[in-house]
Amino acid sequence: MEKFLRITNKDSDSVSSSAGSSSAGSSSAGSSSAGSSSDFEPPCKRKKSASEVWKHFEKCKNKMFAKCRLCGKEYKTSGNTTNLSDHLKHVHPLKTAVTADNLSKIDDFVSRSEAYAPTSTKKTVLDKGLAQMVASDVQPFSIVDGVGFRNFVRLLDPKYVLPSRTTLQHVHTKNMYDETVVKLKSKLNAIEHCSITTDCWTSRANTNFITVTCHFIDDFKLKSAVLATQPLLNESNHCSNNIAETVKNICDEFVVFDKIETVVTDNAASMKKACELMQKKHLGCFAHSLNLIVQESLAIKNVQSVLKCVKSIVTYFKSSSIAYANLKKAQNTAKPLSLIQEVPTRWNSAFHMLKRVLLIREAICSVLLTTSKAPLPLTEDQFLLIEDICAILEPFETATLNTSASKTVTISLIIPTTLGLLIKLDNLKPKTKTIVGAETCSFLTTKLKSRLSPYETRTVTRMATILDPRFKKEGFHNPANADQAVIALENHLASFINVQNLCTTEEPPTNTKNTDLYSFVAEKVQQKPKNNRANAIIELRQFFEQRNASQGIDPLEYWKINETQFGSLAQCANKYLSVPATSTESERAFSKAGEIVNEKRAALKPKAVNILLFLSKNQWLSDE
Repeated sequence: MEKFLRITNKDSDSVSSSAGSSSAGSSSAGSSSAGSSSDFEPPCKRKKSASEVWKHFEKCKNKMFAKCRLCGKEYKTSGNTTNLSDHLKHVHPLKTAVTADNLSKIDDFVSRSEAYAPTSTKKTVLDKGLAQMVASDVQPFSIVDGVGFRNFVRLLDPKYVLPSRTTLQHVHTKNMYDETVVKLKSKLNAIEHCSITTDCWTSRANTNFITVTCHFIDDFKLKSAVLATQPLLNESNHCSNNIAETVKNICDEFVVFDKIETVVTDNAASMKKACELMQKKHLGCFAHSLNLIVQESLAIKNVQSVLKCVKSIVTYFKSSSIAYANLKKAQNTAKPLSLIQEVPTRWNSAFHMLKRVLLIREAICSVLLTTSKAPLPLTEDQFLLIEDICAILEPFETATLNTSASKTVTISLIIPTTLGLLIKLDNLKPKTKTIVGAETCSFLTTKLKSRLSPYETRTVTRMATILDPRFKKEGFHNPANADQAVIALENHLASFINVQNLCTTEEPPTNTKNTDLYSFVAEKVQQKPKNNRANAIIELRQFFEQRNASQGIDPLEYWKINETQFGSLAQCANKYLSVPATSTESERAFSKAGEIVNEKRAALKPKAVNILLFLSKNQWLSDE
């Protein structure tokens, strides 16, 4: 021990000597500190400054937790502020962004003001608007977790605190759904007749859904609404019984099953059988029938060979960025056209593909001839056939668009459209430039007559055509079918015409003097038989004697104007003209549902899918 002390003192002396005598005070201080511990004064500890985090947090009664002043969430501190900093960074990023002057000003403003109270009117309106935006724009509920979106909302209104994802979905969106359901039920409760369309589809999550849409006339305006989108009652069975039970349950929920006049679906056997089980009239989708006819014509051997050549050329340009760039350059225009690829399930995609090839044929040929390993360009004979096919399919494209509209009357167009297509094909046949084109015309004429002629014998289609002031009896191909439609309409009118209301007229004041002398006249009038059929015939005759309305007029607007003159016919129009010609409204719902159930939300539950699709497609109820 003594040896250790001597070595230590020796080291101290060497350190002291190496330091020199530059500071006597130092050495004296050293000796003083070695000699007396009572004279030692420890340096003052600098007090740690509070973290910036505590500007936005306050400690709870349990000091192990802190509460966010901005959103009210509580976090465990664990003796440090890491959890609190992470919360500010991810949930309130503007609070940590102090580099920009505008954000610092916003922070200063927020620090001096309080956020909207959860029960305030402003907060309620903003939350509802947010839910409406998510539904109408098909946005994910997780949008409220996005840093960019939160920054944007904070810039718009610093006092508005976004709800959590769970609150947005299960509270605000659900409340808006319940309100919209009440509005729709109120609308449907006030009508007497409606029609529905329905179809099945499979989501990305391999869940089979069925969608039901309802169509009705309200104050002579055509309305369409999605009732529900949900899995079949028995998800493992897609038979007609299961479809019928599921559709009936949906319709019963909205109390419209007894009001349904017609069910419009595709031509699948299971759908037809389901309508029989529900004891409802079935109408095959007109657009689906047109699609089948045209697809058969495109499958003709010579037509198919040309289509294959065109598809191979389009595929080549789509797969080669260099060739595609050369194609755009060869067009020598500021806005070059792109090629369109055929979609097998839609015939009009083949029509648009052929039409586009004709528009830029010169550019296509020039690029193919100057590019190695490119497919051979089309011959002149092939281009002539393509011209014939496009001319033939043009009327079918117009017919599909007209009958697939959702905001105008379409059911009355089926019979006149069929007749118009037959006349158009007869006129085009002698003008075709190729033998294959003429054969295609003949093929389509035969298929139109076999597939679409039955629509003239269906009650709903012929009644709608007769009641359309643009067509009346002139829209039929067979005059006998028109006469049968008039008889059916006459019987229908006679069944519910109120003779007393029709006979009630305003009379001038009567002279009560000597009325007893002619009282026998009133008695005979009372005994006079009331003939409903006679009144129906008179009303129909007056309607048919008027000139047909122009093709540009809305038939519902016509009946609204002439409701006083043709009261019973106007009621019939409300019943039959509400039926859609196609089931495309259900398919439009599928397209919207495809945006909802996307790759990022493939696991979305069926209940959430139904709510989002219902709100998105029934937006018009909130706008009224």
